[in-house]
Amino acid sequence: MSDMTSDVEGALAGVLAEHERGLLARAVVVAEVFDEDGERSLSILTTPGVMEWDALGLCRYGVLSIEGPAAAYFAGGDL
Repeated sequence: MSDMTSDVEGALAGVLAEHERGLLARAVVVAEVFDEDGERSLSILTTPGVMEWDALGLCRYGVLSIEGPAAAYFAGGDL
C-alpha cells in the first residue's frame, strides 16, 4: 500500500467517524487532478484489498445512484 493510499484511507475513515457514518469498509476515490503544468487527469485510488471487480461494482452503483435522481430532475420529476 502506498503512503498516498494509506493517507486517503485514514482521511476518509476519520471524516466518516467524525460524522457518525460508520466504519470505512472499502472505498474507491475518483479525483480530477491538476498537475503543476495545469494538465488535468483522473486519479483512482482504492483502499487495500479492493479487487478490480469490487471497485467496478462500487463505481457502477455510485453512478446509478446519481443517474436516477439526475434523470428525474431533467425530466421534470416525471420518472
